[in-house]
Amino acid sequence: SMKNLFVVSIFLALFIGCETAPKTNGFVTSIENSTWQMGTQASVDLVVDLDKHWGVDYDKMKTFFADTVKGSFADGESFETLDGFIAQVKKGMEENPGEQNWTMNYAFCIDLDPTIGGDHVNAGFTVEATSKKPKRNINEWYYIKNSKIVGFNQSQQVVLD
Repeated sequence: SMKNLFVVSIFLALFIGCETAPKTNGFVTSIENSTWQMGTQASVDLVVDLDKHWGVDYDKMKTFFADTVKGSFADGESFETLDGFIAQVKKGMEENPGEQNWTMNYAFCIDLDPTIGGDHVNAGFTVEATSKKPKRNINEWYYIKNSKIVGFNQSQQVVLD
């Protein structure tokens, strides 16, 4: 009936209107009036694609980063250039030869400040124990602007089974 069609139309308009509203929550103390917003799937895809080449193809890895990338690894090593980052990855791979046994558990993306642009992708990994290191959870943040990673920070938590 026309009445049912009208009710369904109103419901769909409300549902679609609510679904497309920007989702925000949280805050960042260093950004006045900040609320986190959802970032882009493209930035998540960039990090997932990078993971396929990590420690395997360093030339391909370089294409994901800005030359001026800055950041640090869980062990405290920091870098301020792409060459410094790649050197640190190579060192980590050489110190832990063989199967790495990393599993990416999740990745999501937020935009902390839409006024300056860029996405922050958080990726979480579980790394199985080796003869040198215990099982651990790795948390990585990637700051992406113009489809290039400009910031990288990593932390870890040892998993006690």
